[in-house]
Amino acid sequence: METTAVLLNCRNDGYKEDDRFVSCMNSMIETFDEVWYCDWNSPSDKGSLLYQNLDRIPQIGKIRHFIIDPETTKLLTGSNPKIGDFSYIIPQNILLRRCTADWIVSSAIDIIAPNKKYFDNFLSKVNKNTFYTAARRDIEYSGLEEMGFENWREFRDKMDIEVPAIYYPAKITPNDNYSLINCCGDFQFAHRDVWHNIKGFEEQMVYACYQDTNIQKKAVLNGYNLEAYFDLPLYHLSHKGMGNDGSSPSKQYYNDFWDWVEFFNETQNDNNWGLGDCEIEFEII
Repeated sequence: METTAVLLNCRNDGYKEDDRFVSCMNSMIETFDEVWYCDWNSPSDKGSLLYQNLDRIPQIGKIRHFIIDPETTKLLTGSNPKIGDFSYIIPQNILLRRCTADWIVSSAIDIIAPNKKYFDNFLSKVNKNTFYTAARRDIEYSGLEEMGFENWREFRDKMDIEVPAIYYPAKITPNDNYSLINCCGDFQFAHRDVWHNIKGFEEQMVYACYQDTNIQKKAVLNGYNLEAYFDLPLYHLSHKGMGNDGSSPSKQYYNDFWDWVEFFNETQNDNNWGLGDCEIEFEII
């Protein structure tokens, strides 16, 4: 039987509230066979966000927990001050390179996963030569807060009835035929062979934005189909004071979309992408 996994990363700095983290993590644990989580550059006095909330999360052997501490992150980023305290690409590629599941979703810790029955129905239709991106549905954090974070299942079921699929157009550059939906990186799905053949996310894209459009173009350049999927109900929880538009105070420097979308035509990753030649310890929880 083929297995599924979701890849997540985060930092224990308060940006992703504990209640949000727990609700999203628990939904992922219920829907997927494995949850691969990388805690990146959490302050030494706080430690992993997962450890901080472990008493509210099922410990049933589904979680693969990686910790990349502050000293290691400095080495991996060259202490580049423009990168800031968090990196999206490096931890996600670390997980991608090591994940052994057959089907892999790259997602985020502010996403409530789709009900397992809906995901399994989607899985029954997928093609191994296609790179998928599923459209998120935006909902307010306050709605879950009012219902109670422990009631995330009931909240999700309610949203399944009340919130329709959204078809926001997205086009970054004149010839961008790859951003099939807005915020395409919240649920990107492909067979493990696809992720590995395209060598994951571009590791020179060290700043904010456009990595997810880039990887969809990479899939096409490598001969894979690209498909947007709108009928899988998954939810993005708004951030307090910031709404649902993807803005973030951490985004100070941006990748150049001309270089990485319009004119990009081949990977700059080498065979060591995702620190493939390094042994990185992790624990199963």
